[in-house]
Amino acid sequence: MNLRKAKHEQGFSLLELMIALTVTLIIMAAATTLLATSLRTRSRENKRSEALNDAERALSMMSREIGNSGYGLETNGIAINDSGTSSIRVRANLNNNLFLAASDSEADEDVRYMLQSNNRTIVRFSPRPSPNGTTSVMAYDVTFMQLSYYDANGVLVTDAAQYGRVERVRIEIRVELPATMGTPASMVGLVSDVALRNAPATLQQF
Repeated sequence: MNLRKAKHEQGFSLLELMIALTVTLIIMAAATTLLATSLRTRSRENKRSEALNDAERALSMMSREIGNSGYGLETNGIAINDSGTSSIRVRANLNNNLFLAASDSEADEDVRYMLQSNNRTIVRFSPRPSPNGTTSVMAYDVTFMQLSYYDANGVLVTDAAQYGRVERVRIEIRVELPATMGTPASMVGLVSDVALRNAPATLQQF
């Protein structure tokens, strides 16, 4: 009687333990793979969102500062020697002082936006504080930025020497969004048409 009870109470065999351990390891490996895949997908999605949000914020800030270009001045504020299809420098006497960007607190009165194609960023530069100025990265993963300048008749102005008659600036940006699981890499284009508050036609009215 006691022998039969002892026989029924003996534990798992070595083979049964090995099978159970193998099944457990397979389940853990599958769960780990699923979790890692989920984290990678979330990371890529976050990068896509961040790249697009940065580009939208950069475009919004560019539009605002370019639109205010020339405020308090007798020109449209576009610096013809530092502006072109991939960069623009604008000035505005925001504080109505005697001198433009005369102090570090007036750094926003003289700014330049440009595309650095080598690292695919849009940067904002201000010569204040001197002597080195301030450079801020506004957006990443930007593969294309083009600025187009138009006069009062909507005619494209290609000669930088004629930027003084520009009434409107068109900004085009393309952002490369990384691929995610089930979604290939893609390109998103953003456009902003900016009317200059100190456009020549406006200045002629005063």
